[in-house]
Amino acid sequence: MARCSLTSTHPSAPPGKVVVFVSGKGGVGKTIIALNIGIFLARRHARVILLDADFGLANADILLDVSPLADLADLLHDDRPLEELLVEGPDGLRVLCGVSGPVRPGQPARPDANAWARAIRRLAAACETLLVDCGAGFTPPIASVALLSDLLVLVTTPEPTALTDAYAVLKLLCRHGFAKRVGVIVNMVKSRREGPEVAGRLARVAGRFLGLSIEYLGQVQLDPHVSRAVRERVPLAQRYPRCRASVCLDEISRRTGPDRAASDPAAGWWTRVASLFL
Repeated sequence: MARCSLTSTHPSAPPGKVVVFVSGKGGVGKTIIALNIGIFLARRHARVILLDADFGLANADILLDVSPLADLADLLHDDRPLEELLVEGPDGLRVLCGVSGPVRPGQPARPDANAWARAIRRLAAACETLLVDCGAGFTPPIASVALLSDLLVLVTTPEPTALTDAYAVLKLLCRHGFAKRVGVIVNMVKSRREGPEVAGRLARVAGRFLGLSIEYLGQVQLDPHVSRAVRERVPLAQRYPRCRASVCLDEISRRTGPDRAASDPAAGWWTRVASLFL
């Protein structure tokens, strides 16, 4: 894919909404979810950027089947214009891939909080929505990025280990001063009730012990089209836009973008459902 043009950037516009994706463990589908939400958002908004903020195990480039000329390390340590760092993905989504393999000589393995803040602000100033896909689990860089979010999206599955690790990440983030808006996406569900039930259990524990109010953003149904798209190295939203998982992700994207109103009916629906479990 070619480098993208940032000629549509408006310097006077407010910075874009920063949506940070985290998970307690790997294998829950976080990167797939972040990538495809980005594609659905890009279909409705002209300026969406996806940042793969993983050091060492980044894989957004694999899912997109691209060979980027720059990566996250260049954003953190290079003053080149953004148009030289970002590649254009499906539907105009702009992407900055993460670091795969060891960090290059002369670059710190763990950039400090100030470097992350500069990088996030720089990207957010060039878009309406900045999606940041962090690595799995907890690290100090993930804490630095989470503290910069407007919305932290916690991705989990119904599996007990995934749910336990998701709570552990929230607990560690709170110990590092996190107290912002949190949403949860439950992936690989097998029934319509499973997502709200899983999110309800997590919200109950987080509210009681961490003082966090968790918003249910939605669930993604278990769907064989997801693994097919991964094998084909074509994003799900592009290859199978009408499959069950894509429909779920499209609905979720409408709750994570910049235009969501406080009176969104989905928010009221979640409040009613959550009351059954809290």
